[in-house]
Amino acid sequence: MSVIVYAEDYLDNDVAYLLGLILIRGAFHIEGDIRRLIIQFPYKSLEVKTLPGSKMKIDKETAIRLSLDQVRNRIQELLGVDVQINRSKNEVDLVAVFVKNTMAWRNLITLFNNKRSYLEFSVPEIIFSAPQDIQKDFVRGIADSSSTPSPSDVGRIGEQRVVIEFPHKNWGLPVQLCRLLQENLGVKVNHILWGHPNVRTPNQKDSKNWPKEHRMRILPNDFISIGYNFDYKQKLFEELVEWNNKHQLCPETKFCNPKIKKVRGSPKPKHKEEKSRELPECLRKHFNAYFQICRALGCEQGKPSNQFEMFEDEDG
Repeated sequence: MSVIVYAEDYLDNDVAYLLGLILIRGAFHIEGDIRRLIIQFPYKSLEVKTLPGSKMKIDKETAIRLSLDQVRNRIQELLGVDVQINRSKNEVDLVAVFVKNTMAWRNLITLFNNKRSYLEFSVPEIIFSAPQDIQKDFVRGIADSSSTPSPSDVGRIGEQRVVIEFPHKNWGLPVQLCRLLQENLGVKVNHILWGHPNVRTPNQKDSKNWPKEHRMRILPNDFISIGYNFDYKQKLFEELVEWNNKHQLCPETKFCNPKIKKVRGSPKPKHKEEKSRELPECLRKHFNAYFQICRALGCEQGKPSNQFEMFEDEDG
């Protein structure tokens, strides 16, 4: 049954999943009387990176096509509109075409506060008060479009991690998603690698190669309750979990509490790009650790304490 008309506060698992896709890689386009919702699924290559000794064989091109066919059918059923699949060299787009200003289109626009692109979207407030199963489908939408499990991102003791990528221009979104994961879903966030010169190129003071995507890192063992809807991504994800378990690389993790964290060791050197206009005004200064950036962006997670958590900052 197609959901063509629904109340502004209507939210089920299919809607939540679609909102997650839109949030992280979606955009609304209007050309005359034609309205398009475009959701991007970027990929860097068709090579599937697996762990040493893995027997997993995945035809990534076929796997992406099958997964997107399922998503397209799900969106078509939900919105009651035609959804096209457009392919380019390193990206596949789902394009939902609205020939009328339907209630579904209006509600999607309203849920994202009349903003038009993932470069400026925020987590819809309705998500924070939704049941956990709804929140999990919302995060799976984010993961399916902006995260691919891979052995290329490892922690300091060799533990595997999953990474959610955020566009560089959207600085508020990682803090919001971190709050949803930790406070609402009990998923511990390991680290956020911000696209800031002090943490991206800290020892290259003249480098201009720092405005890259923000990368939220989570241990796969802490992400089991979420996982992926894309079948091939879920298989790769489960392999990372098994690797960590087999090699006893499951360090006891804690919820990130920026209010009590303190940097230990030498401060980072000054960087010539610290006051770049590509940074939000509140970040045009020197930072020594990622959690200082979180605080500057308004993170209020955790509880103050008289006892600082002493540690060597990881990856910035």
